[in-house]
Amino acid sequence: MLRRFLIHSLSAVLVAAVPGQRWLDHFNRDLLPFWNVPAAWGTPRGDFPTFRCNDGNLFSPASPCPEIADPPGWIKASAGMEFTRMKSRQTFFYGAAYHLTGDPAMLALARDGVRFLRAKALDKDTGSAVTFWDKGVPGPPVLERTTQDLAYAELGMAMYYYLTRDPEVLADIVRLKDHIFTRYWDKDWGMLRWAAKGPAEETGRQELVAQLDQVNAYMLLLAPILPEPLRTQWKADLVRLARVMVEKYHSPERHLFWGTLHEPRALGTRHTDFGHTAKALWMIGRIGRLAGDEALARFADTEGAAVLDMALLPDGTWGSKLRRDGTVEPSKEWWIYAELDQLAATLALADRKWSRTLDGTAAFWLTSMVDPRHHEVWGWVGPRGETYPDSPKIHLWKNGYHSAEHALVGYITSRALEAKPATLHFALPDPKAPVNPYFFAGTPGTKRVSPLPGFPGLSKVEVSFSGIR
Repeated sequence: MLRRFLIHSLSAVLVAAVPGQRWLDHFNRDLLPFWNVPAAWGTPRGDFPTFRCNDGNLFSPASPCPEIADPPGWIKASAGMEFTRMKSRQTFFYGAAYHLTGDPAMLALARDGVRFLRAKALDKDTGSAVTFWDKGVPGPPVLERTTQDLAYAELGMAMYYYLTRDPEVLADIVRLKDHIFTRYWDKDWGMLRWAAKGPAEETGRQELVAQLDQVNAYMLLLAPILPEPLRTQWKADLVRLARVMVEKYHSPERHLFWGTLHEPRALGTRHTDFGHTAKALWMIGRIGRLAGDEALARFADTEGAAVLDMALLPDGTWGSKLRRDGTVEPSKEWWIYAELDQLAATLALADRKWSRTLDGTAAFWLTSMVDPRHHEVWGWVGPRGETYPDSPKIHLWKNGYHSAEHALVGYITSRALEAKPATLHFALPDPKAPVNPYFFAGTPGTKRVSPLPGFPGLSKVEVSFSGIR
């Protein structure tokens, strides 16, 4: 009796640090109002703007808001350009919005984004995808497009297929994936290239994200639900990419992934930070469990705990990276912070000590990363939550993708830690089609099926998942 009481008491302590309902509230109150407005929808709808002002208004070159008129140089050089990856990321946001809320208007916006991507960004002749439009002119040449940009061109379509199983969307996803793995795989290197043609400084780049972003942008989400033989092929490719990352990019001594191999391997170099390491380990762990590869899963769990221990600051928040001198950078970068939270929340499903860590890290996000006046989250904040309103909040690398995924993962994992079902919404031609709770496995329980106006042939399917792992 005493033992049972102690176990029950311990379980009561080790529940979700932030309840699942709080993550839903965060999505609906802090994030969605920034994106569910005409300024975000594009003209025509689905041609989502790459740049917006911090207050949510459209960026105007004639009278630019100050945060975009004089941004950091790496942003300023591209101000006014439009990027496929950002239109795709915003499409993902609306898909996540439907997934969490069941609002058909959000699915319609995701469909608008997919329609734009398929009509305007995909290259029907080569299978590639446009990277950007500069004054309306698409570029760069086909094989000079990077594997990272091509991966993120897949993101919005992948989320839409996950929700709807649209076979025409899948055909374009597969075509672009085949283009990437055919034209960019280097047999001598045993990995995907950054660029297949162009200047030597581009074709010679060996980048972690060339491998990693294929996984998190589309392959891991879709592999479990693909028809055969694609399912088997994609699982094998996922394992191949996981092993490339572990064998070529991982530093056992540092418990980090090197961001590049063509540069000297040192702290402070491109993409060598806690964000890319956390994302790589999260993906490798998920691949290991999907493919039944216990070695990959154990590696990700062990190294994941090590990087979280390194990143956790004494005040209970996450740092961003190791500086060149080996000390932790205490300022916060939104996507790195999100990746660390997502890794910790995933590890907490098996090791509840990480739910206690999330007490501090998630609370900081919800109180200090959010823009309480104009919504969404800041890109950068200081160690104690200092904000920089003159820093652009939406630009060529930041929109709603990471903040939406962070809320979605927070909701799913928190519900599991509360021992409550997580309710997610799909739009399926067959309500009996197999479904998963995003990157996780789980047992579908109650399914509520209802009509979905505006989507012929699809039903709204509300699924309650338990046993999430």
